[in-house]
Amino acid sequence: MRDSDRQTIADAFNRDLDPLAKYTQKFDSIEINPFELYIDERLSKKDLAKGTDEEYRRSFQQWQEFMYNEKRHFACPNKTHVSRFIDYLQEERGNAAGTIKNRLMYLNQAYKYWQDDAAFPHSRDYNPIDLAKKTADLSGEPQKKLQRLTVNELSKKLQEITNIRDQAFVLIQLKLGLRASEVCNIKISEIHLSNTVIEDHYTKMGTAKALDDRRNAIYIPHDRERNKSRKPRVLPLDYELREVLLRYILIRPDINEPWLFLSKIGRQKLKYSDINKIWKNYFHPEYAETERFRAVTSHYGRHRFTTYWGVEQDLSRELVKYMRGDTPGGSKLENLDVMDEYIHTYYEDIETIYREQIYQFGL
Repeated sequence: MRDSDRQTIADAFNRDLDPLAKYTQKFDSIEINPFELYIDERLSKKDLAKGTDEEYRRSFQQWQEFMYNEKRHFACPNKTHVSRFIDYLQEERGNAAGTIKNRLMYLNQAYKYWQDDAAFPHSRDYNPIDLAKKTADLSGEPQKKLQRLTVNELSKKLQEITNIRDQAFVLIQLKLGLRASEVCNIKISEIHLSNTVIEDHYTKMGTAKALDDRRNAIYIPHDRERNKSRKPRVLPLDYELREVLLRYILIRPDINEPWLFLSKIGRQKLKYSDINKIWKNYFHPEYAETERFRAVTSHYGRHRFTTYWGVEQDLSRELVKYMRGDTPGGSKLENLDVMDEYIHTYYEDIETIYREQIYQFGL
């Protein structure tokens, strides 16, 4: 059923398709963690093995972090949130179907506890976890692999992209492992390029605090809409990427917008789906989905980046996680001093290695 049809039906019967949304601010305002109540009243009374208890808690922690990035209290999800969480576990964490089923089962037990307790606003006629499970493919069939394109093959495709902006999109994802949403969210203040002409014209370039004393670098915040990474990071910009970005900036519409990349129509902030369309335009049908392989889309840049550093270069897992924005551990960094120290520690470790070893495409 299309969303518009579903909304029409809901309107006709005075039903709310997102019934828990109105409670998120109230949950944010009380200093009580609904998961802790479930753990105290239900989980602690189960005779669970230590490993199983840890899996419950790990599932709750992952869900809380995910919903934090979704800008919604974790006790107030809708079906779409749960579906995205399933995608996140599959795509970002590489979890098998069995692991995902267990994660959802643990979450559902807590959710049903909230439904049982009259103190909570969770009615019995709406369970977004059950709804999402019914439409998710958790059959356990092995997921198709992503095609492994060599640097030469990628170089060929990049050189075929004659549109400067589009080439910059693909290159920045391949070079930095950014998600499409993170590319859309880059502000001019969060990137520094050593170029007198550009710096004189864009006076706010590189003014983000995280870029203090860091030249030719980019800052990726973790707390912006759809930036799903758990941690902020600063990454170096190598010469090849800087040259492509400079070519783009020289033709960028000169308007008062903070975003680095702008749409062709309306000169507004891009949508992440726009970047995915660009990848498909240039990589399909040659690298579309086949019986053996998944299609090459905007997610491919992050996959190729991770494989290169983690497998081909055998860089330490901790540093790879930093560059991806998901290290170390699962805690959030909300204190600015702690955040600055975190970035400083890891950026110094990866800067030289990155500049010397990142792949080159001959652009």
